[in-house]
Amino acid sequence: MNFYLIANLIHILGALGFFIALAIETVSLFYARRAESVEQTLERLRLPKHMQRLGPLSMLLIVASGIYMTVTVWGGVAWIIVALVSLALMVVIALKLGVPRMAAIEKALAERQDVSTLKILLNDWALWLSIELRLSLAFGIIFLMALKPSLVWSLIIIGVSLIVGVLLSLSMKKPKEAANASAS
Repeated sequence: MNFYLIANLIHILGALGFFIALAIETVSLFYARRAESVEQTLERLRLPKHMQRLGPLSMLLIVASGIYMTVTVWGGVAWIIVALVSLALMVVIALKLGVPRMAAIEKALAERQDVSTLKILLNDWALWLSIELRLSLAFGIIFLMALKPSLVWSLIIIGVSLIVGVLLSLSMKKPKEAANASAS
């Protein structure tokens, strides 16, 4: 039995699960920010509460199978090291930017705060920065896995991914917020 192929399949399934979890988080937040009531907001955010285990479980599958493949076949090549550091960066971004903002949203929902307060929390640029950076880094890592570039090119690819993530997060700002940001 070829354990590398099994690990590769687990790695791919982990990546699919991770992208599904990120997509669900993004779409539900996108629609929650357009909710007209607390009840609508709760409804639009309900699905990710049930899916909260998918992202971490998928990340565990990715890391465990990736380490196995690195140790048994690939070794410490540059693109793998950059990909692992990028994965760690994704976790830090989620913990520092996403988790505190989601906790504030959940607290506001539990306290049944008014919709205008929820909209402020749901339109927080740092929340969208977290999502867009994680998505762009994930695509950057896929790019690394497909091309297997040198260290310099790996760093360039991840750097471009980070820039794209910031630019995409800027597009998520409300027009009024974007105008205020450019004026200051």
